[in-house]
Amino acid sequence: MNLFVIHFGNYKLVSILFIWFFIPLLFGPAIWYYVKSLLGYKVKKGIIFSFIPGAISFSYGIYLLFVSNVEAERVFGAVMSGHHLFYEITNLFPLILTIIYCVKAWFFLSKLKISESEKLYVQTKLKKAWAKEFVFYIFVNVFIFIILMLVLIKGYDVPPMNMDLIGMPIFMLFVYLLIAVRTMMMYTEFEIQYVVSITENTKKIQEQRLEISRDVHDNIGAQLTFFRSILDELKTSSVPLGETVDHKIEDLSNCCNDSISELRNTLWVLNSEVIYLEDLKLKILNFINKSSLVKKNLIFNTAFDFSDNITLSSKQAVNMFRIVQEILNNAIKYAEASTILIELKQQDNVLLISISDDGVGFNLNAKSEGYGLKNIKARVADINGSVEIRTEIRKGTHFDIKLTL
Repeated sequence: MNLFVIHFGNYKLVSILFIWFFIPLLFGPAIWYYVKSLLGYKVKKGIIFSFIPGAISFSYGIYLLFVSNVEAERVFGAVMSGHHLFYEITNLFPLILTIIYCVKAWFFLSKLKISESEKLYVQTKLKKAWAKEFVFYIFVNVFIFIILMLVLIKGYDVPPMNMDLIGMPIFMLFVYLLIAVRTMMMYTEFEIQYVVSITENTKKIQEQRLEISRDVHDNIGAQLTFFRSILDELKTSSVPLGETVDHKIEDLSNCCNDSISELRNTLWVLNSEVIYLEDLKLKILNFINKSSLVKKNLIFNTAFDFSDNITLSSKQAVNMFRIVQEILNNAIKYAEASTILIELKQQDNVLLISISDDGVGFNLNAKSEGYGLKNIKARVADINGSVEIRTEIRKGTHFDIKLTL
């Protein structure tokens, strides 16, 4: 367009120069829009303000369409001689606006955290890497061009028009080719990284299944050991077998039911392709219902607040359920409580678990912790969470657990 208007001296078409500026002035906002939309984020309405320079230039171009030939020739002469301030500012503004939005996009990408629990974690990670690469190349090339333009114009007296007619097209063609070549290279790298990430994910799944297997072994193994002890008592008992057998069989039946329940609680994640927060909620409610049948004089109050039914990894689901189960079991056995309150609240990617009772409490400052408390802390740490325990003798116990999902 510059070649057609400036080089051939078509002063009557000078308005097209300013109307045409609307397009390069959109380049900076387009980069920002591309980066945000690539990663699934919406662009705020404030981006509309970046259209103002283009709208002003476009309006000025429309104005020049209706001026006299004398005025058009005067404006054209000022542009050619480098004395038209609005043209000079507008000519530089697309580069400045591009620099600004490249910096803005870079900070956005640097602060963006991608959770491994996301369904498209690998794809999003690769998109982020490409977006940073893209923004970096655009920024560096535009910055170099600005420096090159200033050096050639100020240091070597190269006419600004020559930069518009020759320098800019050649340089931007070079930028385009560089980004095109680099894009093909990045796609190859992405394919390799994708294969590697799939392998790593498979390995993680195997590790999680191994952990679950150990969990099954520890829980069910303990129950089976108890069965054997009861049977040994039956064999060596000196009490008449009639009454003893009835009691022991009842104990065995209860333990068998407990074992089956433990097995189901541990293996439910293996039978689910996707685990949601809602699934965890139902599992906890099911456990509470069973506990209320055993401890009929104990009142359970629950409160669940999930803004999003987000997915959980099997490791997170098992550990969260076990944490709640351990706290409730301890409260049922030792707290002598009349009421237990269980609250689960999800805020973005954070889950807050609060469990409190009005029981006898315990001495938290004691030198040695019980196995149950150690187990709770270990499970919380295993899924990168934090736990706060508040308790006082005869004033109940309160657990506050914070987990990043």
